[in-house]
Amino acid sequence: MIDYKTFKKEYLNEWVDQSQAARKAAEELAKKDTTSLRDKYRIILTLNGKQVEFKGENEKNPDDPKYNFFTYNEAVERFGQPDKDGWRLPTYEELEALIDSYPYKFDKEGKQGIFDNRLYLPAAGYRYCNGNVYDVGFDSFYWSSTPEGSDYAWYLFFYSDSVHIYSDHRCCGQSVHLVRDVK
Repeated sequence: MIDYKTFKKEYLNEWVDQSQAARKAAEELAKKDTTSLRDKYRIILTLNGKQVEFKGENEKNPDDPKYNFFTYNEAVERFGQPDKDGWRLPTYEELEALIDSYPYKFDKEGKQGIFDNRLYLPAAGYRYCNGNVYDVGFDSFYWSSTPEGSDYAWYLFFYSDSVHIYSDHRCCGQSVHLVRDVK
């Protein structure tokens, strides 16, 4: 073991030089990468000349803190109209554009569906109308704002190797992931 005076005399300048070189390299890299994390992980769709951004996380339901599921009527009541920041339920067409525009994969380890390595949707499963919860960690259901008839509504469904849009009973509990118009 060496004393501080010896360390300071023999190694401190070298250590300072290496530290400053590393800091300068990090600063140069930061200057080159002007994309913010928010921009790297956001998905913006263009649909009929309008741009729509997907939110970074699912909505939480304080009435269902374990799963955060919403029935269709709850989802429409809470998110059918844009909030003060413009977030709202996506339409059937917006979910369809997401599927058509961005590559999808399923991360079994992370238990999530991923679009273009930027939009991460947890495989939260769903709650059927009888109250039973199914497929947590294996697949997921995300409501759209678009009804189908008086008893059904459209939703995004994904699992290990596929993603689709189907309709289901409005009494089912599903996840909610919001979008907003880009200004």
